[in-house]
Amino acid sequence: MPLIPADKLERLRHAIRDKDFLHRIVRRIEHLHRVMFHAQELEWKFLRASAEEILISDITIRHNGDVDGVYFALRKTEEAGKNWDQAILEYATYIHGYYTTPLGTVLSRDLFGDDGHFVSPAAGRYSALSRRKEERR
Repeated sequence: MPLIPADKLERLRHAIRDKDFLHRIVRRIEHLHRVMFHAQELEWKFLRASAEEILISDITIRHNGDVDGVYFALRKTEEAGKNWDQAILEYATYIHGYYTTPLGTVLSRDLFGDDGHFVSPAAGRYSALSRRKEERR
């Protein structure tokens, strides 16, 4: 059973589609999925859902569900002398790396339940990669 209530999940998904900086982070995560798991045949919709869920996981866990926490994290990177695009790339890379590890996958699975979209060899039977292997058997 997912820990994120449906109304909160919908609010966060809407924010990702509505706020440019969140949408750009999701696009970067999708790109990282394609680069890291390029040998797999992953569907676009699955990649997008997984990328959104990685960002939602981070917003929920690290920023207590407040999307402004992401904005302020990006601004902090910018204040350190990096441009906006670099801040987005660094943020996306960090959370992609974290949420495709075994611990990150477990945390996301707790948040999204069995309906989550996981792209990671660490995700076991819940990932797109494992589903592909089972289909080939």
